[in-house]
Amino acid sequence: MSDDESISENAELFCPRLSFESIIFSDGTKLTLDDDDIVVFVGPNNAGKSAALRELELWVAHSRAGPVIKDATLRKVGTKEDLLRYLDRNAQKSGDAINFQYGGIGYSIHHSHVSYFDRPLDRHPVAPFFAKRITTEGRIQDSNAAPALALFQSPPTHPIHTLLMDPDLASDISSKFRHAFGKDLTPFRAGGSMFPLYVGEKPSVPPGKDELSREFVTKLQSTNLPLESQGDGMRSFAAVTLHVLAARTHSIQFLDEPEAFLHPPQARLLGRYIAENRPGNSQLFIATHSTDILDGLIEGGSDKIRIVRLRREGDVNRVRELGKEKTKTVARDTLARFSRVFDGIFFEHVIICEADADCMFYQSILNLPSISGDRRPDVLFVHTSGKHRMAKLADTLRSLDVPVSVIADIDVLNDEGTFKNLFETLGGNWADVSTSWKSINHAVLQQRPPLNAEQVASLIAAQLEGVQGTGEFPDDRERAIKEVFKTVSPWSAMKRSGRSALPAGEPINHFDTLSKKCGEHRLWIVPVGEIEGFCRSVGSHGPGFVERVLEERNLETDPELQSARDFIEKIWAGAKPPST
Repeated sequence: MSDDESISENAELFCPRLSFESIIFSDGTKLTLDDDDIVVFVGPNNAGKSAALRELELWVAHSRAGPVIKDATLRKVGTKEDLLRYLDRNAQKSGDAINFQYGGIGYSIHHSHVSYFDRPLDRHPVAPFFAKRITTEGRIQDSNAAPALALFQSPPTHPIHTLLMDPDLASDISSKFRHAFGKDLTPFRAGGSMFPLYVGEKPSVPPGKDELSREFVTKLQSTNLPLESQGDGMRSFAAVTLHVLAARTHSIQFLDEPEAFLHPPQARLLGRYIAENRPGNSQLFIATHSTDILDGLIEGGSDKIRIVRLRREGDVNRVRELGKEKTKTVARDTLARFSRVFDGIFFEHVIICEADADCMFYQSILNLPSISGDRRPDVLFVHTSGKHRMAKLADTLRSLDVPVSVIADIDVLNDEGTFKNLFETLGGNWADVSTSWKSINHAVLQQRPPLNAEQVASLIAAQLEGVQGTGEFPDDRERAIKEVFKTVSPWSAMKRSGRSALPAGEPINHFDTLSKKCGEHRLWIVPVGEIEGFCRSVGSHGPGFVERVLEERNLETDPELQSARDFIEKIWAGAKPPST
């Protein structure tokens, strides 16, 4: 059956639909969409996320290009006859027999305007039937009491009306609200002129009675409070849930910043509920700054999520999509999720480090006014708990057009496969550095070959000699055994001393050549080996080292930290956006 073919079967239930088939952005990027996709617009501030929602909503009505959306095509299911048939059976009619309106949730259509559904360029009278934008400011008011309605006699005009007429839906939304806030959300069926929602512990219905009974109504009003008297978080959560879950005709919904007014746990739940429970065959476009919303959406429907990152460059909005398959892959990778990979899509730049202590140290240096200027850098530091996951995290972020830099300790050169993968992931050509890498590796191994298993066992045995009894293991022997493992690899000396551990001449020249080539692709090898090499007079390691440096040293003026400032200044020069 074609989209424009009149559908006669199940005419009372069939609802004509519109959905976006394709969207073309200002940079020429084209998205081809399914009619049940959840499209999530992400990116830094002023990237065009909210503007994209507004322009898409206007496109449903008028098919006109805007600054962000240059072109789009709509998929149409049904005809004006189908729409008229649906409205006759399901909409609320007002006016006289000659001049009347069809009304419902979010729309009011004059009967003479139904034919606009078949117009390709101007659908504005019927657009609110198909599309709804749930704005940040509007949804607080949307939680207010619904107007009077002859229930079960007139079609609903407010989402609360659907709860009054659908007890299962009301129970479902209440259970979700209780999960988020620990309270029930109960529609007041005896509202009369208004139908509010009440928040609190829902009373039990007395035996032989219903929710219209005096006993239930009195108990509800004495123990619960109207939703509109509650905080903005509750009201926003309820309004979004109502609009998305109780939608009857909206085949396209636009939701701007659903996380507004919500704490992270509620934001995550809301994202999950939206993805799990929205009506089938409906598209949802969301603009968000929240990884909690994003995590919830992925948890509730990762096979439908389209993550689209926007980044503004002058008058052009650069667009990059993390497709459904890649989104599912990241969703299944627990460590990637908890490495804050999705946080990075909301920043102008991401710097990947090996450890949390590295992030803390380098970020503290970057935030110095002498390095980054008056504007605080819009940069996220993330760590990967080692070198082996750096390439994967960088690849995910780069696939969303997130500018990425990587800071790696010098022993990243220890493993050819790990280093090669990381260098190529960042856009490098292995042939450009392979000769230098081989020269450096040869020089390191030539200075001291790696210890074999027998040699390591012998060194450990020497430290265990004389240790006996049932008391605690001696601290000094424990430290000595740990030191053995630090010396197993000939690269241990390189990590402790950095570039200066290489023999003078050819190896040093190759290291400098390799470092320069890596820097061209934003891969920065720590020249002093590791962060501790920037301030050797501080004897601690890892978090302890960073804590002491931050407490005891002036990051801006300490002469021993000059090499750290120079290193980060070079990284920032290659990372900052042109306008910075």
